[in-house]
Amino acid sequence: MIRPRLVLPLFALLLSGSSVRAQDFFTNTAGARSTALGGTYVASSSDVLGALSANPAGLTFLRGRNLNVEADAFFARGSFSNSVNQDSPLRTSAGVIPYGAFGMPIGHSRFSFGVGLLPELASVGDWRYVDAPGVAGASYGLQQQKSAIVNARAVAGVGFAVSSRLSIGATIGANYNQNTLDAPYIFQEQPTLAGLKTLLSMHTDGVGWNAGVGVLARASNTVQVGAAWKSRTVIDSTGHASGDVSAQFAALGVNAPSTFTYDAAVQNVLPQSVLANVAWQVTPRWMFAFQTDWTNWGNSFVNLPVTLTHGTNATINSLVGSDTLVDSVPLHWKDQYGFHVGAERTLTESTVLRFGYAHANDPVPSSTLTPLTAAIMSNQLSTGFAYQHNRSRWEIGYSFHPTAEQHVGQSSLLSGEYDNSSVNVGTQSLTVGYSFKF
Repeated sequence: MIRPRLVLPLFALLLSGSSVRAQDFFTNTAGARSTALGGTYVASSSDVLGALSANPAGLTFLRGRNLNVEADAFFARGSFSNSVNQDSPLRTSAGVIPYGAFGMPIGHSRFSFGVGLLPELASVGDWRYVDAPGVAGASYGLQQQKSAIVNARAVAGVGFAVSSRLSIGATIGANYNQNTLDAPYIFQEQPTLAGLKTLLSMHTDGVGWNAGVGVLARASNTVQVGAAWKSRTVIDSTGHASGDVSAQFAALGVNAPSTFTYDAAVQNVLPQSVLANVAWQVTPRWMFAFQTDWTNWGNSFVNLPVTLTHGTNATINSLVGSDTLVDSVPLHWKDQYGFHVGAERTLTESTVLRFGYAHANDPVPSSTLTPLTAAIMSNQLSTGFAYQHNRSRWEIGYSFHPTAEQHVGQSSLLSGEYDNSSVNVGTQSLTVGYSFKF
């Protein structure tokens, strides 16, 4: 049995670079083939990863025992400007995520199954810019501004062939989540401290559960139609927080020890999602795929509740009348709708060339946008290549998100530090995969 607290942190350790993912910030599909096809999923006889991430009915397409192992590398670029910063750059070291899956038919029955370890959500914003003056002119100067949410899913799935033309499937997953924040933090809703600012270093982790169902139909010998739904995931993560409120104390004329520690709890809610797709084998050499999906950010990223308990700073405890602080960071993301198209060209019996394009609306409202939440890219161009040799298959997928810009007029976040600011972000990703059929 997989033990999430031992295995899944590998994702967080290897995602050490600075990447911000936009329309694939939350992953509805996974794998080199999907990346190359613009995020579309097409069921195949060897793609366990795609079936477990996108549509478990695709497990019934498997022929024999299949092992998939892959790795994604991400490269980000960006800049941030506000009243005290001009084009401060995003720190651009690469991040890498490995993942894999195994699947097979169950004997001569109509059932197939698969198990895997997959990325579900990955966002790391690692910036360094000057902290703008807040209440009473408090500023912590030039600071690292880093926020990370990394989520991986240990998943098991089963598919059932209802008939030769209709399949259904279901998955259940355990989601391990890590939150990291190293930045000046402005309290938003805590009655006594709202608008005040502290340096904060917070790290929490936790596990939640979700499920998914899917259906695939062969409308004809050349057309495949599918649809799938994945439930939302509620993750209560716990950990520790520490910080220093020295600049805010000094600005308010408070002469007291300024460091503190707390036990921390953060609740993350990942959205439910729905996708529908069609794949058409136009000729023996050409295949086209189309997909649309809906991600319900509007009912999940509404706010980010933060609870700090057992505080050690006597002055802060006295101000709020407790050693516990409860705050909530407003997000108010919008539902996201994505449209994907991909094409696959068979060159020889052993080689395939792929292309793709995707477009999605930006789910992040300007009223709550900061560089740490800038999942704002809307367009993706992609390509890829596959080579088959005996029972082995090597695949590569490359995607490019053009730089997107979003401007904030008047921010709804307290203290006005993000008023009249702008964020520019773009990414590239490279997926390398290997499959073996036993």
